[in-house]
This record gives sequence, structure tokens and C-alpha cells, in this order.
Amino acid sequence: MTAEPPMPALVLGRLADERRLRVLAAVALGATSVTAVAELAGLSADEAARALAQLVGAGIVVEGSQGLDVSLRAFSEAARAASAPRRRPTFEDATPEQAAVLRNFAGEDGRITELPARAGKRRLVLEYVASRFEPGREYQEREVNGRLLTLYDDPASLRRFLVDEGLLEREAGVYRRVASSRLYAAPGRT
Repeated sequence: MTAEPPMPALVLGRLADERRLRVLAAVALGATSVTAVAELAGLSADEAARALAQLVGAGIVVEGSQGLDVSLRAFSEAARAASAPRRRPTFEDATPEQAAVLRNFAGEDGRITELPARAGKRRLVLEYVASRFEPGREYQEREVNGRLLTLYDDPASLRRFLVDEGLLEREAGVYRRVASSRLYAAPGRT
């Protein structure tokens, strides 16, 4: 069973501590035991052992028959993962204008990561979100939040933007999508 390659954030996180960097340098300079690492790194044996455990756990340092060694594989795989092209969602149910904006404000999973600051771009994103609701149908706040949570981590803010932009209307805790000639209805949605 092969170990899972370390993620770039894990590798960088493990190297964000001066003691672990000193331990890594000691191993790279040839230290093959905890005692030798502690001496070269200028740390106590306990400090060196703790730092070394973190590096070994992340796959940055490996223990072999010759003792400790730096895993170049960990660095190359983390670098490869960090530089891999980002998969872009297609947003097939959006207008071309909406899709162009959404690609800049959504993650690989198609969820919105942040709302655009510019009003025009934000409006396109909100119109896309509003198309998730059927015109004329009433939605309780819990159902609205559930639908919005599938698209964005802060459904309350998104709901407020939709109401403020006039895309959803709210009355006594009941929401309805506003029928608008400008609001795009995706295929299969009315």
C-alpha cells in the first residue's frame, strides 16, 4: 500500500516552522538519526524528535535502511499538484454572460466562493442563483436556505442580496421568485 502524496498546503504548513526547517536542513546535510539531527539543528533531542515526527508524518522526511532522508518525491508531487490546471465548471444551465462571470467566482465544484464586488457582475451571479427557484411557487425560508447552501456558504447574505436586487420577494417569511424579463430561465426551468 503506497502512501497518499502530500498536498501542497500540508508540505508548506510543515515547513512554516523554524525548528522543522532546521531539522529538514540537518537531514538534507546528512544527519541520519535523531541525535545527529538535534546536534546539527541546534535543538534538544525532544524538540528535534517532535519536529522530525511532523516531517515524517507529512512524508517530507522518510526513514530508510540507511536512516533518515529527505523525500524529493514529496516535494515534486506537491509541486505538481499545486501547478496542475484548475478544472473549471461549465455552468451549462447559465447564460454565456453568467457562465463567464461564474467561472471567476466559483470553485472546481461549481459552488460560488465569493460574490463579485461590481454590481453588474454580482447581478449576473444573482440572476443565475434566482433561476434555481420556480416563478410563482412559494418557498419557506428553510427551503430557500437549503437551495442557497448548495451554491454558497453564506445563504443568509445570498438571500438578502436576492431580495435587495428584486429577484426574490419576501412576505411573512415566504419567498417567491420575481418574474422578470431579464431573468434567465435555464432549459427545463420556468
